[in-house]
Amino acid sequence: MKNLPKKVREKAVEIANALLDETRMDEGIVIATAISRAKDWAANRGLSTGSTASDSRSTDIKQHGADRYVIPYKDDSWAVKTEGSKKVEKVFKKKEEAVKLGRKKAQSSNASLTVQTKKGKVQSRTSYNPNKRARKSL
Repeated sequence: MKNLPKKVREKAVEIANALLDETRMDEGIVIATAISRAKDWAANRGLSTGSTASDSRSTDIKQHGADRYVIPYKDDSWAVKTEGSKKVEKVFKKKEEAVKLGRKKAQSSNASLTVQTKKGKVQSRTSYNPNKRARKSL
Protein backbone atom coordinates (compact mmCIF):
# COMPACT_ATOMS: atom_id res chain seq x y z
CA MET A 1 0.00 0.00 0.00
CA LYS A 2 2.89 2.35 0.66
CA ASN A 3 3.64 2.66 -3.07
CA LEU A 4 0.13 3.81 -4.00
CA PRO A 5 -0.57 7.47 -4.75
CA LYS A 6 -1.65 9.32 -1.60
CA LYS A 7 -5.37 9.70 -2.47
CA VAL A 8 -5.65 6.05 -3.54
CA ARG A 9 -3.86 4.90 -0.37
CA GLU A 10 -6.16 7.01 1.83
CA LYS A 11 -9.25 5.61 0.08
CA ALA A 12 -7.89 2.05 0.45
CA VAL A 13 -7.44 2.56 4.19
CA GLU A 14 -10.98 3.98 4.45
CA ILE A 15 -12.43 1.00 2.55
CA ALA A 16 -10.37 -1.51 4.57
CA ASN A 17 -11.61 -0.04 7.85
CA ALA A 18 -15.22 -0.19 6.65
CA LEU A 19 -14.81 -3.81 5.52
CA LEU A 20 -13.29 -4.80 8.86
CA ASP A 21 -16.20 -3.14 10.69
CA GLU A 22 -18.91 -4.68 8.48
CA THR A 23 -17.59 -8.15 7.67
CA ARG A 24 -15.65 -11.04 9.10
CA MET A 25 -13.14 -11.19 6.24
CA ASP A 26 -9.55 -12.25 6.77
CA GLU A 27 -7.25 -9.20 7.02
CA GLY A 28 -5.24 -10.25 3.96
CA ILE A 29 -8.38 -10.43 1.85
CA VAL A 30 -9.58 -7.10 3.26
CA ILE A 31 -6.35 -5.39 2.24
CA ALA A 32 -6.37 -6.80 -1.29
CA THR A 33 -10.06 -5.95 -1.72
CA ALA A 34 -9.58 -2.43 -0.37
CA ILE A 35 -6.66 -1.74 -2.71
CA SER A 36 -8.59 -3.04 -5.71
CA ARG A 37 -11.70 -0.99 -4.86
CA ALA A 38 -9.59 2.13 -4.20
CA LYS A 39 -7.92 1.76 -7.60
CA ASP A 40 -11.35 1.38 -9.22
CA TRP A 41 -12.54 4.48 -7.35
CA ALA A 42 -9.53 6.48 -8.56
CA ALA A 43 -9.80 5.24 -12.15
CA ASN A 44 -13.46 6.30 -12.30
CA ARG A 45 -12.43 9.80 -11.23
CA GLY A 46 -9.53 10.14 -13.65
CA LEU A 47 -6.93 9.95 -10.87
CA SER A 48 -3.61 8.17 -11.21
CA THR A 49 -3.70 4.62 -9.90
CA GLY A 50 -0.11 3.80 -10.67
CA SER A 51 2.46 3.02 -8.05
CA THR A 52 4.95 5.64 -6.96
CA ALA A 53 7.70 2.99 -6.99
CA SER A 54 9.84 2.86 -10.12
CA ASP A 55 9.82 -0.96 -10.29
CA SER A 56 6.07 -1.47 -9.83
CA ARG A 57 3.91 -3.22 -12.45
CA SER A 58 0.35 -2.31 -11.48
CA THR A 59 -2.34 -3.81 -13.72
CA ASP A 60 -5.26 -4.11 -11.30
CA ILE A 61 -7.64 -1.58 -12.83
CA LYS A 62 -11.16 -2.56 -13.80
CA GLN A 63 -13.57 -0.43 -15.75
CA HIS A 64 -16.99 -0.20 -14.18
CA GLY A 65 -19.77 2.24 -13.68
CA ALA A 66 -21.00 4.10 -10.64
CA ASP A 67 -22.10 1.92 -7.74
CA ARG A 68 -25.78 1.86 -6.74
CA TYR A 69 -27.29 2.04 -3.26
CA VAL A 70 -30.74 1.05 -2.01
CA ILE A 71 -31.43 3.39 0.89
CA PRO A 72 -34.34 4.08 3.27
CA TYR A 73 -36.23 7.18 2.16
CA LYS A 74 -39.06 9.43 3.33
CA ASP A 75 -42.34 7.98 4.64
CA ASP A 76 -41.17 4.34 4.84
CA SER A 77 -40.22 4.27 1.17
CA TRP A 78 -36.99 3.12 -0.49
CA ALA A 79 -34.79 4.84 -3.04
CA VAL A 80 -32.10 3.85 -5.51
CA LYS A 81 -29.19 6.25 -5.45
CA THR A 82 -26.14 6.43 -7.72
CA GLU A 83 -22.66 6.84 -6.21
CA GLY A 84 -21.63 10.49 -6.17
CA SER A 85 -25.12 11.80 -6.90
CA LYS A 86 -26.96 14.09 -4.49
CA LYS A 87 -30.37 13.15 -5.89
CA VAL A 88 -31.99 9.74 -5.81
CA GLU A 89 -32.63 7.91 -9.07
CA LYS A 90 -36.07 6.56 -8.22
CA VAL A 91 -38.30 6.05 -5.17
CA PHE A 92 -40.32 2.88 -4.40
CA LYS A 93 -42.88 1.87 -1.80
CA LYS A 94 -41.40 -1.63 -1.50
CA LYS A 95 -37.77 -2.44 -0.81
CA GLU A 96 -37.86 -5.44 -3.19
CA GLU A 97 -38.73 -3.16 -6.12
CA ALA A 98 -35.84 -0.83 -5.29
CA VAL A 99 -33.43 -3.76 -5.01
CA LYS A 100 -34.62 -5.11 -8.36
CA LEU A 101 -33.92 -1.82 -10.15
CA GLY A 102 -30.64 -1.28 -8.28
CA ARG A 103 -29.45 -4.77 -9.23
CA LYS A 104 -30.39 -4.24 -12.88
CA LYS A 105 -28.56 -0.89 -13.05
CA ALA A 106 -25.49 -2.24 -11.21
CA GLN A 107 -25.28 -5.29 -13.47
CA SER A 108 -25.58 -3.24 -16.64
CA SER A 109 -22.72 -0.94 -15.58
CA ASN A 110 -20.46 -3.62 -14.01
CA ALA A 111 -20.77 -1.89 -10.66
CA SER A 112 -21.80 -2.99 -7.20
CA LEU A 113 -25.07 -2.78 -5.28
CA THR A 114 -25.19 -1.92 -1.59
CA VAL A 115 -28.50 -2.49 0.20
CA GLN A 116 -29.12 -0.78 3.53
CA THR A 117 -31.47 -1.61 6.40
CA LYS A 118 -34.15 0.81 7.62
CA LYS A 119 -31.63 2.19 10.10
CA GLY A 120 -29.05 2.83 7.36
CA LYS A 121 -26.65 -0.03 8.14
CA VAL A 122 -25.26 -2.13 5.31
CA GLN A 123 -27.41 -5.25 4.84
CA SER A 124 -25.62 -6.60 1.77
CA ARG A 125 -23.11 -5.63 -0.85
CA THR A 126 -22.85 -7.40 -4.20
CA SER A 127 -20.31 -6.74 -6.92
CA TYR A 128 -21.32 -7.43 -10.50
CA ASN A 129 -17.86 -8.02 -11.96
CA PRO A 130 -18.04 -9.50 -15.47
CA ASN A 131 -14.61 -11.09 -15.01
CA LYS A 132 -15.91 -13.61 -12.46
CA ARG A 133 -16.26 -17.05 -13.97
CA ALA A 134 -19.20 -19.29 -13.30
CA ARG A 135 -18.58 -22.53 -11.46
CA LYS A 136 -17.99 -25.43 -13.79
CA SER A 137 -20.59 -28.15 -13.65
CA LEU A 138 -19.30 -31.70 -13.40
